[in-house]
Amino acid sequence: MDLGATDLYALNVLELCGPMTPGELGARTGLTTGPTTRLVDRLETAGYVRRAPSPDDRRKVIVEPVGKPAGLDEAMTPARRRIGELLSSYTPEQLEVLFDYFARATDAYQAAADQLRHHETG
Repeated sequence: MDLGATDLYALNVLELCGPMTPGELGARTGLTTGPTTRLVDRLETAGYVRRAPSPDDRRKVIVEPVGKPAGLDEAMTPARRRIGELLSSYTPEQLEVLFDYFARATDAYQAAADQLRHHETG
């Protein structure tokens, strides 16, 4: 599919969270300004995202998904199937703990990335 792991992760973030500013995308992917700009450039050149004026503030730009990489669903089907089988082996109570952990871990990693980014720019 000619996309790297960060590219796929960014597309996933956009698909799950919807359009956002490049700064928000950078924060969610843990990238600083320069790498985020190059990421958006690559995705835009490949036809997966577009830059558009923000509906709230015309001075801002948002990045919005416009298509999925060809073959992404097909490539991910085996992994999704295995993960589904793995998750089905847990009880509802165990799943609740797992989902709680991943939600909290995500928040912790996001806070750490924010702290690192502020440390770099401060």
